[in-house]
Amino acid sequence: MNALEIRGVKVAYGARPVLDGVTLEVPLGGFVALVGPSGCGKSTLLRAVAGLTPTQAGEVRLFGQPVQGCSPDIGFLFQEDALLPWRTALENVALGLRFRGAMRETARAEAARWLARLGLRGVESRYPHELSGGMKKRVAIAQVLAPRPRVLLMDEPFASLDAIVRLLIQQDFLRLVQDEQLSVVLVTHDLEEALLLADHVAVMSAGPGAVITRVYPVPFPRPRDLVGLRGDPAFGALARAVWDDLQREVARLGWEVPA
Repeated sequence: MNALEIRGVKVAYGARPVLDGVTLEVPLGGFVALVGPSGCGKSTLLRAVAGLTPTQAGEVRLFGQPVQGCSPDIGFLFQEDALLPWRTALENVALGLRFRGAMRETARAEAARWLARLGLRGVESRYPHELSGGMKKRVAIAQVLAPRPRVLLMDEPFASLDAIVRLLIQQDFLRLVQDEQLSVVLVTHDLEEALLLADHVAVMSAGPGAVITRVYPVPFPRPRDLVGLRGDPAFGALARAVWDDLQREVARLGWEVPA
């Protein structure tokens, strides 16, 4: 069974087409990264999958059932952390559980467990302004995962982090994805990140009216050495092939890109 099936999805803002028949499958437990020219509609596709943006045609199925509005089986990790500044780390993580009906103490205990799993034991009582950027990102991940979604949508979640912190969080995140058997769709502008994290990389065409032009399987077994993998010749060859596809799409927009 597929976790997600996206069939011929079309989205338009007024008379302007954004997506023009996008089709994509995300296997159960699979990790798919979406790459494409800036503004092509990657984030719009995520919002359509989450039930946040209406579609004009096509269908999104979640575990075989049509998506109709927001589903508790879907978690969404945004580029900007959705942490409330007047709540502590523990309270922020517990918030989604409380919204779903968990008793206060149950939610707080589960939130503390998730903070510990993200390496944040001892920061439960700190407010967002008292946390580093990496800590806030870990709290945001705990906040999204605590209600136990089965599918996770991610829109440039690591873009604001410095290289070392990003790598550490990516390693921990991949471990959690494996442990929780999550199905993931990641939007990223970082080609290396896509190849390091995902099982498949889907290339979107330039807009208006974007489609998915090709899906590349990523042939590297898990667990992955996120540092050593960059030196693998097969990694470089795959990055070159995906980059060539992206260059062709960017050229359609009339932009100049380096070879």
